[in-house]
Amino acid sequence: MNENLKNKVCLVTGATNGIGLEAAKALNKMGAEIVFIARNNEKAKSLKEDLLSDSGNQATSIIADLSLQSEVKRAADEFLSLNKPLHILLNNAGIMNRERKETADGFEEVFSVNHLAYFSLTLMLLDKMKSTGGGRVVNVASMAYRFVNEMNFEDLHSKENYKGLKVYGQSKLANILFTRSLASRVRDDNITVNCLHPGYVDTGIGLNNKGFFVRMLMNLGRPFAKKTDKGAETSIYLCASKEVEKVSGEYFVDCKIEELIGSAKNEEQANKLWSVSSELTGIDLN
Repeated sequence: MNENLKNKVCLVTGATNGIGLEAAKALNKMGAEIVFIARNNEKAKSLKEDLLSDSGNQATSIIADLSLQSEVKRAADEFLSLNKPLHILLNNAGIMNRERKETADGFEEVFSVNHLAYFSLTLMLLDKMKSTGGGRVVNVASMAYRFVNEMNFEDLHSKENYKGLKVYGQSKLANILFTRSLASRVRDDNITVNCLHPGYVDTGIGLNNKGFFVRMLMNLGRPFAKKTDKGAETSIYLCASKEVEKVSGEYFVDCKIEELIGSAKNEEQANKLWSVSSELTGIDLN
């Protein structure tokens, strides 16, 4: 795949490491103008230098902590203040925690970063995408959605029972349900919305956890992991390939549509998640 993205603006979250980094670099080499959201100023500066060196194109960084709704909204406003079009939004930033952490908003951190940030950022930027003439929203989900049977609406913030893999799995199920809901809502706006499973990828996710068991599990899995450039292939494909320019509401694995199972196909769960997310963030479609 060698699509030409010249004159296309692509906004990427979680672009300073892992598959987000590889995706940003690849899209940059295809000619896209990269705007990215990062937490760390030094990493952001380094990435801008790398992207400039690779393509001669100047990237733009926005510094924000996507665990906080105020920061997500500020990041969206900062992007809008740039007065740039928006052709591609790659929601990639994600975390996995072994122990429960709560944000200043009172939300469980994994659910906040992995789902609510996708929800708020995307909805705040949809009008820009519409005025651009359409575009693509790509959400990095995971096959980990199979770790849970359904969304636990009785305890979305995992106060009663915290199990790291299940909490992560629920956030990835939320990514898929959000993708399907949004795709149906913007069907007439020339905007496509798809999600993907990148595979087990050798990235830094989960390494913030102190637990010996979690770290050991990840280290044991590392020899079988895809390298990050391979893990980024489906993200890049969904952002750039002409093959999927009219495809929306789908879940991809290895650049192919994969059948979802269980509650990932449940429209009632998807609608309830949308409603709850809108209440928690104070954001909805106009």
